[in-house]
Amino acid sequence: MSYAAIILGLCQFLFMSAVAVGIAFNALVGKALAPTPDMATLPLFFMMGSTAALTLAMPGILAKFGYRAVFIVGALMGALGGLFAVLANLLHSFNLFCLAGFLMGLYQASAMYYRFAAADAVSAEHKSSAIAWVLNGGILAAFVGPMIGSHSLHFFNVDYVGSYSATALLAFIALPLLAFGPLASRNAHAPLPKLSFKAINFNAFSAILFCTSGYAMMGMVMLASPLAMSGCGYHPQDAASVIQWHLLGMFVPSLVTGKLIARFGAQKIAFAGVTILLSGCALALLGTSLNIFHFSLLVVGVGWNFMYMGGSTLLAQIPDVGLRSRLQSINEFITFAAITFISGLTGWIYESMGWLAIIYIALILLLAVIATILMGQYRQSNALSSN
Repeated sequence: MSYAAIILGLCQFLFMSAVAVGIAFNALVGKALAPTPDMATLPLFFMMGSTAALTLAMPGILAKFGYRAVFIVGALMGALGGLFAVLANLLHSFNLFCLAGFLMGLYQASAMYYRFAAADAVSAEHKSSAIAWVLNGGILAAFVGPMIGSHSLHFFNVDYVGSYSATALLAFIALPLLAFGPLASRNAHAPLPKLSFKAINFNAFSAILFCTSGYAMMGMVMLASPLAMSGCGYHPQDAASVIQWHLLGMFVPSLVTGKLIARFGAQKIAFAGVTILLSGCALALLGTSLNIFHFSLLVVGVGWNFMYMGGSTLLAQIPDVGLRSRLQSINEFITFAAITFISGLTGWIYESMGWLAIIYIALILLLAVIATILMGQYRQSNALSSN
């Protein structure tokens, strides 16, 4: 394993640990600071929105400034985001908390490219191992991140100040690793071709649908769960524990998902992911005990992993390099645009209609995804048979 991949894997761990704190507590803090409870997830809207806004521009930014400069600036934005979140809690300022979310989104946009930087630092036969090493940092973060947030919750007189101080510290620790670690240079790429709708076949369409719907439905359930748990009388530490299980469901399957895709095909695994995510939502209908929250969010995470890995592999299998790059960029933008919209809407849906409405909406939309994929497969098989 290359030194660059090891360094970037550590940076991925630090980033995901910081994000885990946000996932567990942002909606709870947002609800406490917001003028009205239905604005609780608005800081997450700003976080995902800044990530989405940078998605299409990031390849050009990286080509101009290189991995090192962009990653350092991104980590600085993450550290500042943590500090602004601390100030927001001390000053009871919802606007500062929204600004903190915006800055964390910039950090997230840069960290999305850690895996590509690791791949660029090794030879062709070691690229998949380098990417896997970086992504596996998320598995360790799933254990450590929620623990850090939970144990630092009451470090100071004001709740959550310790948790967001830890978030800022995690981003700061990444700075020397990014500043002095051996990172590959990012060379400018040829201009991407214009995209025609005729070029988007069923596999490309279903890939984008799997990635986008998986992220959106998982995000809606994940963001609403701390609010629902608070409404049931559970403590913030309980929410952190549930998010820990959820993150394990998101990342641990990556150890075997690639092998399953190689054996059964990306389309089948992604479709299986829809049914698994659907099952996780159905589990949430069984009640509001702590065990049900744990298991349902765990299963939802596994479903997301299958959908996202399967959809990403379908895009990666497109033979035309220019078309593949264009579709991958569009997929990332659409995915984060969808989760941005969901982040802003989830708080309002929860406050207006409750936890069960969140689950029923997710179930209905996932059933619509299943119907769309099955209809597409039917039309594709008819077109092939007629030829």
